[in-house]
Amino acid sequence: MITLAQDISNNENSSATEKLEYIDVLRAIAILMVIFVHNSQTVNGLSAQVKSISEYGQIGVQLFFVASAYTLCLSQTKRTNDKNQLRSFFIRRLFRIAPLYYFAICWYFLSDPVNNILKIINVTPHYDFINVLANIFFIHGFVPFANNNIVPGGWSIGAEMAFYALFPMLFRLFSWAHGKWGMPPLYGLIIASIILNITTQIAIEKFLSAELISDPFIYRNLVNQLPVFLMGMTVFFYHQYNHALQVPIVVQAILFAGLTLFVEESFDDKQPCVLVAVTVCAGISFMILLNIFKELKYSNKILEEIGKVSYSMYIFHFGFVWYLVPGLKMNLEGVIEPHILLILSFMLAVLGSFWVAKLSYRYIETPGILLGKSLIASSNQLRSLPIPSMSNK
Repeated sequence: MITLAQDISNNENSSATEKLEYIDVLRAIAILMVIFVHNSQTVNGLSAQVKSISEYGQIGVQLFFVASAYTLCLSQTKRTNDKNQLRSFFIRRLFRIAPLYYFAICWYFLSDPVNNILKIINVTPHYDFINVLANIFFIHGFVPFANNNIVPGGWSIGAEMAFYALFPMLFRLFSWAHGKWGMPPLYGLIIASIILNITTQIAIEKFLSAELISDPFIYRNLVNQLPVFLMGMTVFFYHQYNHALQVPIVVQAILFAGLTLFVEESFDDKQPCVLVAVTVCAGISFMILLNIFKELKYSNKILEEIGKVSYSMYIFHFGFVWYLVPGLKMNLEGVIEPHILLILSFMLAVLGSFWVAKLSYRYIETPGILLGKSLIASSNQLRSLPIPSMSNK
């Protein structure tokens, strides 16, 4: 028997996404990286080397961005003959992201309601009605104090939704440029976005307040993340049109390792030029990783299952890392070695997040996807109805 969640998954990943198990594996790696870094931040006594490795987990968000851009392009190529393509795209994206995100706004408010109400009454720069509204309308990626203070990790959802707003135009631009001149102009668009990024970062540092500059907003803004999204689109066009990469997988793996090492060593430097370099190098490394996984046709059933619910895991893992697992750490800290405690608490956070995410996917994400599909179908039916003529009698 096919469950409702499986049916939606089959519809969303029909022939358009067949044999793309490696994308779900990449999503799983991304969410495991993110959970690992947040979990490690609550464990005391870790060695400097382990701390450095765990901090690299923050780049898991960029892996999400590359995978997201790639799959969006794939979906778009399979829907070129759809009616009302632009409107349907935005409905699908909204109802894929919004139901769970709105639930998260309420969830994290209720996790500490007294403190949050006091924040609203006192109108703090971090939690007030304006910032909540910015998150509801998904413009918080452009509002520094709303960027990551309403839903933990919400900055990446803001960047993702801003990219969705640009995606139809970008996809047409990429398609036109590739049709005219092949891959070189796509690389040129990435370079142009990097130049725009550098200019913007310098302007932010020069004109915004010191409080904002010290805030990760300078790193999290869409302009800083746009090159990564464009890299995901570029690697899709590379694969879609069978451009040959005459580089052995071993060499690709060495390049990935080198870029990973650079990112790991440079992440703590908050200078604008370094922030740009870190983001760009992370994006390039994940382009290479995606290409390696595709060439190997890599699959792993456990990671695929995690990847399918990675959005829900991203939303809910903070609850385990910040509220539930710390209780275990308090009882075991000093009793067992910190690195063993890190592994144990990480496994519990992953298992707990995965269990909640399975429920969330079934009861929040799936109904949202269904509602979006229903609205698209109803809208298309209404537009296809003949308009009755008004004859004079």
